[in-house]
Amino acid sequence: MKPSRLALVAAALTAALVSAAACAPPEPTAPASAPPGAPELPTSPVELRILDVSGVLVLTKPLIENFAKANPKLVSKVTYESGTSADVVGKLYAQQQSGNLTTDLVLTGTEGLSLLSKQKTVLPLVPNYAGALPDLDAQMTPGALKLQKALGGNGVIISGQADGPVLAYNTKTVTDPPRTPQQLLDWAKAHPGRFGYAAVPTGSGPANQLVDALPYLLGDANPTDPGSWTKTWAYLEELNKYTAPYANKTVDTFDALAKGSLDIAVSETGWDVQMKQKGTLSDQFAMRAFDKPHTIMVAQWAAVPNGIDPGRLAVVLALVKHMLQPEQQALTIPFRAAFPIKGVDLTMAPAEAQDQYRRFGSPEFNAALIAEATPQNPVVGDHVELKYDTWNDRIGSKK
Repeated sequence: MKPSRLALVAAALTAALVSAAACAPPEPTAPASAPPGAPELPTSPVELRILDVSGVLVLTKPLIENFAKANPKLVSKVTYESGTSADVVGKLYAQQQSGNLTTDLVLTGTEGLSLLSKQKTVLPLVPNYAGALPDLDAQMTPGALKLQKALGGNGVIISGQADGPVLAYNTKTVTDPPRTPQQLLDWAKAHPGRFGYAAVPTGSGPANQLVDALPYLLGDANPTDPGSWTKTWAYLEELNKYTAPYANKTVDTFDALAKGSLDIAVSETGWDVQMKQKGTLSDQFAMRAFDKPHTIMVAQWAAVPNGIDPGRLAVVLALVKHMLQPEQQALTIPFRAAFPIKGVDLTMAPAEAQDQYRRFGSPEFNAALIAEATPQNPVVGDHVELKYDTWNDRIGSKK
């Protein structure tokens, strides 16, 4: 949202969320028998092995730990490993080919799941195991459900919102931030090297949101197909002349903002609150959305590798269902302005989390963006590789 695009803020956020989780009411244990459409639960607890390749663990670890604590007959221990969306396909493929699968659950972004789905390394969870999951059609928000269906059921969205792209800027050096892509280009031309974003193929959430939103903002005929983006690629090629060198990680662009190396960077509301909560950005940094904004749905997914033991699969499905409970989703406040599941409300969060959201979460800006923006799906499927290859060829390799 991707080396793990939230890795450098994990410690601070996890501490805050664990504190919030401690205030939450205890969750009921999972059923003693598996629901229809799911394999039978194991007769003895298993060690859950989770691979995080999107940074989503920083938000969802308290939810996972809640499940493990409430279900000692199902989970003996949870171990975590991190990686990148670029190498997860090869990692799982090697495990599957050797017959030694050491991953039970992958937490990934949309781009990563697109690559995993193309290589058929993950199980289609919907509709195969729909009986073990919440009624996604009824319980997911329209934006989340639209993206959920676009990936063909190969994973389940467990966190996400349409919250960018927006521009993060230094109010002391930028008095009139750009409101349109053309104004951004004009500003960058007048201030070469003072605008920046992370390299798109690294999986940066804000960078991908910018690129995926431009076809809508600029009027390309088919915004879902990067191969047809004549206006977008021409715009990015021109903007490339004045953009700072591309960072390898999203967090590096915020470090550059804080140090004064950049005046404007591409952001999303989730990153803004995380950077301010951590102290990387002070209150002198603000956000600006484009006029008539199109926001791109950023989602984190639970995906299950092919070849998983049936008992472990049953536990993972129970975990995913648990994570989608509104009360559990509320524990990710204050780091989310919207949720994939209906019925999540700020008042459901502990008082400390509510206070953090009001302090760092820019609630008025978030509410206005959600009200004004047209949410769109990101580029998915085979088009992800095409987008990455084209950006590398026409943009990244020219810098």
